[in-house]
Parts: sequence; C-alpha cells; structure tokens
Amino acid sequence: MPVKANTKFSSFEYIAGFADPLFEPIRVYGAVDSVYRALKPWNVLPQDVKYKGGINTPFDPVISIELAKTQYTINLGMGGFGFKGNAVDWSQAPVIIEIIQSTAKALEGALKTVRADHSLTIIMQLALVGKSIREITIPFAAPMGYPIKETDFFGFMLHTINDGLFYMDKSAADPNDLFVRIVRKFKGSQEMETMSKDMYEAELWLAKTLGIEIE
Repeated sequence: MPVKANTKFSSFEYIAGFADPLFEPIRVYGAVDSVYRALKPWNVLPQDVKYKGGINTPFDPVISIELAKTQYTINLGMGGFGFKGNAVDWSQAPVIIEIIQSTAKALEGALKTVRADHSLTIIMQLALVGKSIREITIPFAAPMGYPIKETDFFGFMLHTINDGLFYMDKSAADPNDLFVRIVRKFKGSQEMETMSKDMYEAELWLAKTLGIEIE
C-alpha cells in the first residue's frame, strides 16, 4: 500500500519566453489594457495591477496582476510572462490553464509576438503518514553501496533528456517532511493542456517511484 503524503504547501509556476524579446518597457505598459480585459472573467480590479521597479533584464517583471485574493499572480516582462499560483492542486488546473491561455492570447495580439519557450514547475512540501522520510528514501541509497546504518536520508536530483528535472530533499520548513520540485521545459508552439498532462504524469511517476500517494 502506498504511504499517504499530505501536502502542506504547494505551488505551480509557468514561465513563457517570447520568440523575440522586447527592449522597451513602454510596449509592456501598452499591452496591460488587453491583458486586464482578458482577465475580467476572474474579477480582476484596477488595484490588482502592480507596477514594478528595478528592472535590470528583459525577464524581470515590469507589471504584476494579482488574482483570487493574491493566490494567483501574472507577471508581465519584456522577455515573456509568467504565472505563479500558491496553495494549488490539480482540481484548479482548468482555471489556471484558461488564465494562462487568455493572458498569452492578449499579449500575442497586443505585442505581435509568440511564445517560444515554456517552463513549468511544481513545488510541494509533503508530510508522510505512518513512515519517516528515511524509511521512504533509504532503499535508493543501497545501490550506491553506502552503509545504510549511516544514512539518515537519501535525496536526489534526476535530469531527463527532455529538459525535465526531479529534485527531492528534506524540507527546510520541517526536516521531517519531503521537499519536492518537478520541472518540465518545452520548445515552440505548445498547448497548455498537453504540458499540464505531462506535469501530472511526472508527478504520478515520482509518487509511484517513492511508494507514496499525494493528497
């Protein structure tokens, strides 16, 4: 039976890079109206739009737009845009996908540019039920030949050939919990549903490999 792993914290981040970055912040300012109107179905208000300072690179946020009482944030930059969601789960995926797609459509229409790079990241803090993180991870240390009695915990970083990353460590917030980060990167024209499905399957693979059930 899989060990239950309760999610104490979770976040999702999507970053899109434009095919041709902009170098004039005024163009981003000019696109805000289109993005704001695209986000109207999620009750965005004028006070949710925040203007940023200290822009050093094309990928620094120029403007942020907060949604759902700051649970979601859209960051607009000269090199692309991003979405950040805290305390999220897979039941929110349809809404998040729609927000990202609406933002992308508005920016592509206003800026006459397209997305060329995509990065998706899931971060979780997991509390195991009935087992310690040592019991879950110690089997992975055996193939390395290190004495199991001297091993407290086995973390790992696994890179995949398709620009993916699985990272697992002790949580800095609570050393009894697992910290997990899953990253997937894509090139060219991609549908959010396809990339989201890939992320979901990656999370299932990690859970199965660890012998846990994430809740």
